[in-house]
Formats: sequence, structure tokens, C-alpha cells
Amino acid sequence: MQKHIDDFLAYLRDVKNHSPHTIRNYGLDLNQFREWLYNEKHLKPNQGPEKVTYLVVRRYLAHLGSTYERSSSARKLSTLKAFWKWLERDGRVITNPAAAVIAPKISRPLPNVLELRDIEAMLELPDLTSPIGKRDRALLEWLYSSGARVAETAKLNLEDLDWKKSEARIEAGKGGKDRLVIMGEPCLKALRSYVEDWRSELLKRAKKDGPKPTQSVWINGRGTTLSPHAIYILVRDYGREAGIAEEVTPHVLRHSFATHLLEGGADLRVVQELLGHKTLSATQIYTRVSTSHLQKVYAATHPRDRELPDLKG
Repeated sequence: MQKHIDDFLAYLRDVKNHSPHTIRNYGLDLNQFREWLYNEKHLKPNQGPEKVTYLVVRRYLAHLGSTYERSSSARKLSTLKAFWKWLERDGRVITNPAAAVIAPKISRPLPNVLELRDIEAMLELPDLTSPIGKRDRALLEWLYSSGARVAETAKLNLEDLDWKKSEARIEAGKGGKDRLVIMGEPCLKALRSYVEDWRSELLKRAKKDGPKPTQSVWINGRGTTLSPHAIYILVRDYGREAGIAEEVTPHVLRHSFATHLLEGGADLRVVQELLGHKTLSATQIYTRVSTSHLQKVYAATHPRDRELPDLKG
């Protein structure tokens, strides 16, 4: 069994070009299943995946349900499905015992979305007389204008920016495919001011510490690349300073970007492309947020939904 798992992980690395993080998670899930098979005597040490049956996978899913959340159980089952699909395609097994096993239903909570006034309040906070303040303003504008993930943002290099087209190339975060995002006028103005006038000032101030030259757009006071965690903390702190009750993260700005586009009439597939989602279903959750928003507006403004006067007597 272990040999098949190792070969599958090598396939994910060499053929599918998955990230080390993704491959590690696949390996953890598969080895957890392998250990359960041996511990529960469903498989002998000299037997392989061809001996695993549909009922065994069902029992394993029930075992997971007693320990894990539904979302985790569904992910682990998805790993088994992918593994056996590869085994079947590679001619190592004849049947796929995981194919017919139904994953537990998952209720997806609606993503947190900021009101436009909250975003504007955050954008007014950075001190535009300092290099750090200029950077922070440009960073907040970028996150809301591009919808980029925090890891994608941290990887952004100067060569990725196309000032003439108001576009930026995003290095693949999920799915292994680069994409283009749009920089709106406020973002373009703030980003250009930071890059051309203030980023170099940060590098000059950091020279005494001897930082290595970097092409990263987002740098700290030491002249080195801002980490995803540093960006997360920066956004969180500005959200708190703006008096926003919910915790604001880069992903909340990404959610807000997508929802506000849909509320403004953007096509769902355009939003899917800008977010870098593989499937349309991943983007459709934002239509639920938009519908929720419309229902609130309707309830607050429709004359028949307001409190009617007492007509008695």
C-alpha cells in the first residue's frame, strides 16, 4: 500500500505540479487511511489497494464522522477518490471503491463582507506623509481592487505590474495557473506613487542593514519582502483602528471585492476569472451574499414591508 501512495504523491509532484503543501496534505490523509486499514484488520501488510471495498470506505467515513468536522471528512474522502481514480487509470486496480461513496453535506457559511464605507474608512487611515503610510495605502487599495489572495500579494514583483494596461500578473497560488487582475484608477494611482517615489526611500533607509536587492513590490522597513503574515496583521490592525466590529483580513477584502462587483452588475464568470477560481461553483457563494444584501434592502425600503399603521377603530 505504501508503495502505491508514494507513487501517487510523486505523480502529483512531477506531473500535476502541485505545491509541497498540497502534496503533504494528500500524504497525511492517505497514510491515515492506510494505518486505519491495518489497525482495523481490513488489510494485511502484504495486501494492496485492490483489496479495499466500497463497504470498507463507508466504514472509514463513519469513523471520520465520529472525530472530525464534516468539512474535514469530505476532504479526506476526496483524497481517497483522487487516489483510486489514479490507481484505476494507471491500471493498478480494476474498480474504484470510493467512487460511489457520497460525501457528507457541508453547510457553507456566507463569507464576511465589508460595507463600502468601512473600506473607505480604512483607506483614510494610513499616514500619506511617510513611506510606510504610502505603502499601506497602496496595499489596501491593491487588495480591494485586485481581489488577490494574501500569498499571491506577498509574491507580487515589480515586473508583474503593467502600468499602461492597468493590469498585474498574479503568480499561481491555487491551481498552478497564472492570471491577470485589473488595477482600478485609485489603486493604480496609490501603487504608482508608492513604487516610484516611496519604495526606493524604504530601500535607502534600510541600506545600513545590508538587505539583499529585492524585486518584491511590498517591502518592510528593513528592505525585505513583507510576509503573508505581516500583511495579515497590517490589514487586521487597520480594521480595528477603523472601528470595524468584525475582524478584517485580506480574505475579507477579497470577499468584499467579489461581492461588490456582483452587486454592481458584473458577470459571474468575469468574477470567477478575476478571483482565479477553477470552477464556477466556488464563485457562486457570492451570489448568495448579494441576494442576502438585496433582501435586506428590500425589507428596509419596500412600502409593504414596513410596519403598517394600526387600522383598528
